[in-house]
Amino acid sequence: MVRANHSKKTLKLQVMGNKMIIAILCQFASNAYGKHGDVHTHFGEWAYDYDTGPEYWFYAHPLCNGTKQSPVNILENEVVYNETLTPLVLLNYSTVLNDASYYLLNNGHTVMMGIQTNSSVPIGLMWKGRQYNYYGLHFHWGENDTIGCEHTLSNRSNPLEVHIIHYLSEYGNFSNALNYGDGLLVWGNIFQIDNTIDESKSPLQDIFNKIDRVTLADNKTFINPIPLKSFVADNSTDSYYHYEGSLTAPECTESVMWIVNHKRMKVTSNQMKNFRLLKGHLHNSTDSVELESLINTFRPTQPLFGRKVYTSVQLMNGSSYNSTNFFNKSSEIYNSTSFSTGSVIKTTIEVLLLCYAFLIFF
Repeated sequence: MVRANHSKKTLKLQVMGNKMIIAILCQFASNAYGKHGDVHTHFGEWAYDYDTGPEYWFYAHPLCNGTKQSPVNILENEVVYNETLTPLVLLNYSTVLNDASYYLLNNGHTVMMGIQTNSSVPIGLMWKGRQYNYYGLHFHWGENDTIGCEHTLSNRSNPLEVHIIHYLSEYGNFSNALNYGDGLLVWGNIFQIDNTIDESKSPLQDIFNKIDRVTLADNKTFINPIPLKSFVADNSTDSYYHYEGSLTAPECTESVMWIVNHKRMKVTSNQMKNFRLLKGHLHNSTDSVELESLINTFRPTQPLFGRKVYTSVQLMNGSSYNSTNFFNKSSEIYNSTSFSTGSVIKTTIEVLLLCYAFLIFF
């Protein structure tokens, strides 16, 4: 009888111990959601690191957890040739507006190039018979020469990607175009390292020289007029990937027709250095308030969720497009350490279900 009572007490203690462990696990799982009620601890609305980095964007910006998100990893052996992908027809891409002021602006998240003008000269492009008007241009880069691009090709990355943003002219303006699935066209142009080029002959050298003038958020500096064609590889208007996606930063609106060039631009390691010296918004850390370093201004690639990536170039070998001539074979494999939103949610749900099962059983 004594032994039976002892066994019951032992079992009861084990059950209590199990419940305590499960309770701790449940609290941990709950905190994975609850601690982000004050997600805006950053002075900026969102960031690329800290507790407002890409894996947390969806708390304040639900669209960032959608099924048509960008950027994506483009797999060479799975792209599909689409004969309707006609060449891009550029409208005044080589034109410099005489009455315009060109400038760089650090907006706290990236560097953008702006044009102040009252000119009525249309700048943009025609694609599949529709006109897209130029809206803006910005950069994405990484902490070293092997990462920085938002779009990757078979898991390979490069240090710099430029996005040239357009909106469909029939929608009137950028804000209205956001409401339509085909409202925006973003042209992604990837830069690869080539330390043999003559920097003085680069059409973008004035930008590289003046990046250090916009070191802090909201810094602005004027630059020499630069035609948009300078940001695009030569003879690349008929050689590109296409898929339907989103803006790559909050609100992550799923209204983008993506064009990602096959061909790459070139940049030197020296030209990239000043990008990594830039600072963003103030950040509240545990011990101090510090400026965010803008060194990895790219969002990790997102799941395709069944979407197809198309190519404008005829398939080779009957099944896939081999673009090794366009892409640098020596690019390092991009290994993202960020967890996807889906994996975080899946793991948390599994822990909660485990908690529930143990508590019911005992």
